[in-house]
Amino acid sequence: MIGRLFGDRPISRPEDDAFGLSSFADALATSLLQMSPRDGLVVSVEGPWGAGKSSAIALAMRTVMLRVLAAIGEGREEMEGLSDADLQARWIKLAKRRQTHIVKFNPWSFSGQENLVRAFFSELSSQLQLESESWWSRQMNRIAGYLPSFGGTVATGSALAAGASLWGIAAAAGAIGRALGEIGQKAFSKDASLELAKKKLAGALRTSEQRVIVVIDDLDRLMPSEMRAVFSLVKSLGDLPNVLYVLSFDDAIVHKALHQTAEKIEPDFLEKIVQVSLKLPPPWRSELHQLLYERLNAIIGDASPADENRWRRMMTGVIDPYLETPRDVTRLVNSIQVIWPNVQGDVDLTDLIGITTLQLFDPKVYDLIRNEIETITYADYNDEDDDDLGKRLEPAMAENPEAAKVAMTILFPRLSKAWKTFSGDSTVYLLQKEQRRISTKEYHRNYFVFGRDPRMMTRSEIDGLLTAPNPSKTLDAAIRRLESDTSGPPSRIATMLGQFIEVVYARPLLTPAFVRALLDNADHLIRREDEVWDMVVTHNDERLSNIITLGLEKLDAEVRTEILGILVEYESGLQTRTTVVEADGRRHGLFGNEPAHETERLFSAENIEAAALAIRAQVAAACDSDLIWTMPKPGRLIWAWKRMTDNATVRAWTDAVIEHGEHVADLANSLPSRSYRTDSDGSKVVWIFQREHYADILDTDALLDRLTGLAAKNAKASEALDRLREAEARSRD
Repeated sequence: MIGRLFGDRPISRPEDDAFGLSSFADALATSLLQMSPRDGLVVSVEGPWGAGKSSAIALAMRTVMLRVLAAIGEGREEMEGLSDADLQARWIKLAKRRQTHIVKFNPWSFSGQENLVRAFFSELSSQLQLESESWWSRQMNRIAGYLPSFGGTVATGSALAAGASLWGIAAAAGAIGRALGEIGQKAFSKDASLELAKKKLAGALRTSEQRVIVVIDDLDRLMPSEMRAVFSLVKSLGDLPNVLYVLSFDDAIVHKALHQTAEKIEPDFLEKIVQVSLKLPPPWRSELHQLLYERLNAIIGDASPADENRWRRMMTGVIDPYLETPRDVTRLVNSIQVIWPNVQGDVDLTDLIGITTLQLFDPKVYDLIRNEIETITYADYNDEDDDDLGKRLEPAMAENPEAAKVAMTILFPRLSKAWKTFSGDSTVYLLQKEQRRISTKEYHRNYFVFGRDPRMMTRSEIDGLLTAPNPSKTLDAAIRRLESDTSGPPSRIATMLGQFIEVVYARPLLTPAFVRALLDNADHLIRREDEVWDMVVTHNDERLSNIITLGLEKLDAEVRTEILGILVEYESGLQTRTTVVEADGRRHGLFGNEPAHETERLFSAENIEAAALAIRAQVAAACDSDLIWTMPKPGRLIWAWKRMTDNATVRAWTDAVIEHGEHVADLANSLPSRSYRTDSDGSKVVWIFQREHYADILDTDALLDRLTGLAAKNAKASEALDRLREAEARSRD
């Protein structure tokens, strides 16, 4: 599901209130309407950024409008159903019948402290003139006329529109133009004074029984000099009768800003201006959580955390400490909204929300993680001790060191181990990969590119291949497509097979049809090699058998039995079929092995014994018919045959191969094994041959003699002889 971005605009209707601001707003509205401020009054609404100050004031002003209009005969119930725009239109239409006026002034819409003062008078006079053609409103224009002009017009139509709100005047731009025109045309007489004009205005306001509510919101957005100018303005005009100022700001920010001005202002400066100081009630944690959950659910739809316990620890230990205001919630969910459509299904939800929380609220910790991500996830393997890594990555610079450290231990088990904390978990790495966690070198990129790593197939693509109606055809097409991609290492084929392992290990998605598809492509994939150098070096033959073995563990006995039948009877993929069946036979104690615990066995004793004998017969038949030499890795099958039968049988067969000579070079080429070595030249593969390992099933001297005898006339035999001798020499290095 794709939701919408949540705006940071204030609410104005009680039904949208999720934080109990309506009660506060109702009390504020009641006070503004019932107070008798014969000498004026200044009220402050104080709270941190994003706490809902603007919403509380908007709710209060709507309540004021509803009550005032109801008092002059308008139906309250009908007006409560009006939209903001319709209520505003009704408010303006009935201006001459009411005695309460609301003026909104947004000081941050204007630049420069001198322009702020002039803009305040201009907007106040223009709005009052629009509402009521009265003598006292013209006196406000007169006061504005005494103010000097600084740099031309200060309140244009666009500037006012930028600050317009619920109670703004739709046609205010034209009104201000008329007011300023009047100021310029009348050019007050020289003997008039500003003080006299103010006294006349005060007298008019006192006798008019009009009430003016002036709202100045977001004072803490201003520069310190501008902030001081507005407060000084309010201080000088705060005693105008029947004028109530409602100021909104973060008191901590204002005090700090005023203290930083050229002339430091003491804390009691505001106390001389503000008569009533109202602290906005803080949101309850439960309300913030509810808002977060509601908005997240609107974004993620049916998605849910892979590990509920891990999500709870992330929520309580990391996300909650960083969320202080509704604005914090809005910022977080909006970031998730932008990212989620691009990564849905290919990130762990807990990790995504956790790392996004750090990105927004503790960016230095986020940068630390981003810069060290390949070290933390072993993508760039080095031998740095975990304890040393833990000391180096200690988030001492964090805004919230405790929450940051909890986040890092939940996100990265390696750091949990280094710091010896219990915030991490013991989820096996294969399951971490299936959940596409940030702690894995395969998927951590998804969290930093805000999209999917193009080297990896998406979860939906992998699931689609596993559940396709005709998986053999679909898988074959995918292999052909990925073979043309040379962007590795690792190869796209190896990556895809690794992703199959992750998924079937976690979910019961291995089907009989998909097993057939794997077997149809098995020999081709094994020949490709697709080596991946990691803690250990892996190849496609191991990946194929792991897909089947790990996938079987998630299936019920009936489906396992069906797949076992395929492994025995299918014509393709003998090497892969042999690996899976023989391995479970050994877990049952067949072929002279110690039995493993029953929980490690995939099939019943009766079924696996019959299957192992059938596979052994197929391998023996392949050897006798020379089909063995068409297999991708004959040596692997020969060793499996050795483990499943007696040495004498295999020795008799190798003797016959040497004696007949037709496939003696093939036998020789199947014997060397890979050895992975790292030296000053880097990591490399060398081929070694240790004859003592083959003593029970092979006469090495006879093999070398036979190759020597054929070498002069047979190039293949000559090459095989050289290769075998070189491999034997390397085994002694």
